[in-house]
Amino acid sequence: MAMAIMAFGMLGVLGMQATLRANADAAKQRSEATRLAEEKIEQWRSFSVLPTTTGVKAYADIATAAGESLTSFVSNTTYTRTVTVTDSTPAGLKTLVVDVAWADRAGTAQNVRLFSAATAVAPALAATMVAPQMNAGGVREPGGRRRGIPPQAKNFGDGTSGFRPPQPAGTAVVWVFNNVTGLITSVCNTTEINNADLTLAALTGCTTAQAYQLISGYLRFHTALTQPTAAEMANPIPGASVATSTIEVEVDQTAPTTGVRSCYHERSANYVEYFCAVPVTSPTPASWSGTLRVRPATMPDLAANLAVTAPTQRKVCRYRALTGAEPNPVYVGINVPLANENLAVIPAGNAMAAFTCPNPPSRAHQPNT
Repeated sequence: MAMAIMAFGMLGVLGMQATLRANADAAKQRSEATRLAEEKIEQWRSFSVLPTTTGVKAYADIATAAGESLTSFVSNTTYTRTVTVTDSTPAGLKTLVVDVAWADRAGTAQNVRLFSAATAVAPALAATMVAPQMNAGGVREPGGRRRGIPPQAKNFGDGTSGFRPPQPAGTAVVWVFNNVTGLITSVCNTTEINNADLTLAALTGCTTAQAYQLISGYLRFHTALTQPTAAEMANPIPGASVATSTIEVEVDQTAPTTGVRSCYHERSANYVEYFCAVPVTSPTPASWSGTLRVRPATMPDLAANLAVTAPTQRKVCRYRALTGAEPNPVYVGINVPLANENLAVIPAGNAMAAFTCPNPPSRAHQPNT
């Protein structure tokens, strides 16, 4: 009797040990399968560029793949890893699903599934999720893009932004910016009127042979025959002559190529906003030199020098966003997009005294003739 009871007890112990061993084995296999799934997700998320690039992991290459057989020497098990990728609508996010399947010691099918996501954010901009964007001068970058890209430019979510400079309705030019460098990397066409409605699909005839740097700002006017003040130039009084003005801005480029670059203009009741794309050598040194000026043909009454007092003639004041960086009107080696490079048109004088350019606090200015 005692031997029989002991035998039954030993059978129970053996069964428990077998169960524990099976559970431990299953836990090891599941742990290994989870590691294989995480490994694939990390491979996906380690892309270093957005578009497909030879020899480099790219966001564009993340795609569904057929099952692959993997043998683990740790658990002595063969796994099948299957990957599924779903693109969001609109594009900009990919949902990642990894399934790892195997058969346990008893031949029962097992499976581990992990989910993740990858966003179309250039790795160079990854810090935008945790830190405010600053440029080399310690100035916060608006919208996680290079300072100087127009705020109204449409962010396409793939590391680029599109901007339609002011043009009449119909087929119009669109500049495509690299969000990191601020360079205009391609010039396209579109029939979209508003920048907010731009999409990559709406762009046609894109050319990438030439890169450009943007310079933009405002042209303001002072028409009263009084010495203008800083406050008046900051908030000029609207006038009919301003709204119908044909005065335009241009860039007289001296390097890396020479030539006069026309600009796009948008006119309102009290100012003219301009946008100029200046060709540069790319990728190095992606810079230009030259002079920003009022197009002479659009302002024939430009004073010959700063001493002129004739009220029928005009002078141009120049206000720099780069405070004090260059005290002269010549731009040298400009390798970033520039915004708020502003001009003001004032009367030359009141016949008795010559007017001078008011100097707002913390702003360098240069009178031009």
